[in-house]
Amino acid sequence: MSQAMMQKFPQVEHSQVTGELRETFDDIEATLRVPWVAFACRIMAAFPGALTPAWRVAKPHHATHYAERAADSLRRNAVVPSRGLQDPRPKLKELRWSEEKIKELILVLDVFNYGNVKYLLLITGWSEALQGRHPRGKPLAPEDAAPLPRGLPPGIPTMHHMVEENTATAEVLGLYERIKAMHYHHGPSSDYRVLANYPDFLRIALDDVIAPVVRTPEYDMKQRDLVAEAREWVSGFPGPVGVGPEVLMNTCQPHEIAGLIGILFMSQRFIADITIDIIRLKQAFDGDAAAGASPFFNQDGPTGRT
Repeated sequence: MSQAMMQKFPQVEHSQVTGELRETFDDIEATLRVPWVAFACRIMAAFPGALTPAWRVAKPHHATHYAERAADSLRRNAVVPSRGLQDPRPKLKELRWSEEKIKELILVLDVFNYGNVKYLLLITGWSEALQGRHPRGKPLAPEDAAPLPRGLPPGIPTMHHMVEENTATAEVLGLYERIKAMHYHHGPSSDYRVLANYPDFLRIALDDVIAPVVRTPEYDMKQRDLVAEAREWVSGFPGPVGVGPEVLMNTCQPHEIAGLIGILFMSQRFIADITIDIIRLKQAFDGDAAAGASPFFNQDGPTGRT
């Protein structure tokens, strides 16, 4: 096995899946109303029999208005006050970016801003279940239990190509190394792998928007608060939102289950960081209030109902 493969977490990309696993990937996207499957899910797919059972238990809960309300709250609370963030547009225009390209980039940020908090909620539920902590089981109010529309909301585009480390340019690899080092992460997230399609913006984003705040006490406190809030929302679901270790004993070895527990625990913090980052990039373009608002869901109506 090459050094590059050893440095990458085992994971299954959407383009590689077939059969039942492909159906699970597609169903996650359609239910959460997002155009990508998160890193933690792609890792779970590498463990035989882990992802699909966990998703089947979680799906009914994440298809409700309660889950959307939880995501909205997490998004609002992920805003670190901007305090003088500079709009990236002038620097991008100096690099001959058109208004159309800037709008395309902001739409990419909106897609991740919409979906990251949903995955934080999903991963938190799975992590809690594998550690034996379950929701209180109280029934949802009728308006919270109402089902969400299925599929992408109007305006969400098909996700851009994610730039792999083994095919990235030297410039992008350097940016990836910066991302990993400044966050203390194992690798670039799906968000940053898509933003790598815009390397000149990504460099500006790291220099001007992310570096000044990442791993500061304020940033780390915000990350902890998001994880704690996600756990509180999960505890309000009316039933199990993931599988316990006993369910996986027939398909996974004990050391694999222990690995899954560790991966999900890590992924909660990982995706909380990325949630803050993408919201902060949106803040730089459009301000704190816009960054904390749902960019797509309200297009379905005042409460998102169809």
